[in-house]
Amino acid sequence: MERGERAESYRWVILCIVYLSILAFTLIFQSIPPILPLIISELHLTYAQSGLLMSLFALPGIFVSLLGGFFADRYGMRLLGTGCFLLMIGGTLLVGFGMNLQILELGRIIAGIGGLTLSVFLPKLLSQWFKERELGLGMGIFNTGVPLGSVICFGLFGKMGSLWGWRLPILLTGIFLFITFILFSFLYRLPHSQEIKKDTSPNILKSIREMGFPIWWIGFSWLWFNAAFISFATFAPDFFLENGYTIEQSGFLIGIPLLGSLLFSAPIGYLVDRFKHQEWFIGTGAIALAILALFFNFSSSFLLLVILMGIFSAMIPAPIYSLPPEMLKPENIGLGFGIISTCSSIGLFGAPYLVGKAKDLTGSSSWSFILISLFSFLVMVFIFLTHHSRGSTDYADLKR
Repeated sequence: MERGERAESYRWVILCIVYLSILAFTLIFQSIPPILPLIISELHLTYAQSGLLMSLFALPGIFVSLLGGFFADRYGMRLLGTGCFLLMIGGTLLVGFGMNLQILELGRIIAGIGGLTLSVFLPKLLSQWFKERELGLGMGIFNTGVPLGSVICFGLFGKMGSLWGWRLPILLTGIFLFITFILFSFLYRLPHSQEIKKDTSPNILKSIREMGFPIWWIGFSWLWFNAAFISFATFAPDFFLENGYTIEQSGFLIGIPLLGSLLFSAPIGYLVDRFKHQEWFIGTGAIALAILALFFNFSSSFLLLVILMGIFSAMIPAPIYSLPPEMLKPENIGLGFGIISTCSSIGLFGAPYLVGKAKDLTGSSSWSFILISLFSFLVMVFIFLTHHSRGSTDYADLKR
């Protein structure tokens, strides 16, 4: 019994290393937007090029996330996780020391290969340790890593870049990533009840067919949420600069909606554990975010808008991440998260370029916020399809 209690308590150790890992991932991913005006000035980039620099990190996830999730289901995560960390470290160093746009783009792609694959492993590992007990709370805590990392980036990196150059924040994220890699290597382990099954099917297409369409609707919902999130985080700093704010003030405004997610994601996860109905949380948050994005074109009350964005954006991540373990067989959960990550990568890759191109063509931020609003509205559309599919599918049969 005592041994079982020790094993049970180790899930909190796993949550800690998973949290540090997603925090490191976020620091790498979000290190660019706060210092983007500095990079644009030094390298003489267009808005489309700067958006592409941000989104190239997500490009590899379109191709590697499915395979990463599939292999995690069948071969474990220690060796694959080690490879992911090494790729992230190498890519970050290339960006930190790169002297031209091409080297920076290569570094973002390499770091993205490791980062997006790792982001599939982490919720899979968490679901193995938490299972159905406090899974929503665990995923809620896990999802505060993204806003916390983003708050750190937008709160500190712009100021650091202005004082000491834009390369310093990039290199500091590499140091934090290396420390996290060491901790992951020493502390990672699977629960005894979740050892890898050797007889699982090696056919990825067969596994995808077994899961059905609902997991894809969830993935598309997550695609559009990330498209809206990354577009706002990438171009709102420049929008605030155009409206007379300093780079530090614009970073502060961007950090507020992320701080809202940091504060409310875990409570939302707890509510999901208690009441389920994840689609209602997601749909409510999505339609509110769509309306708020439009108000940036008509209101100068930016502080109020970003505070409301923080509250409603917290209603989406934890419910999204609690759905795959509830819907899928244990041997397909990693692949399910791979689908979600693939869809996320498509949104993260395509949206900044499209929004940047819209600004290049129009010379105005108005269309940028219209597109961000549309992205949020589409979250609600696809989560409605998920709700309809769940209502017509017996998941008890699907998981057997």
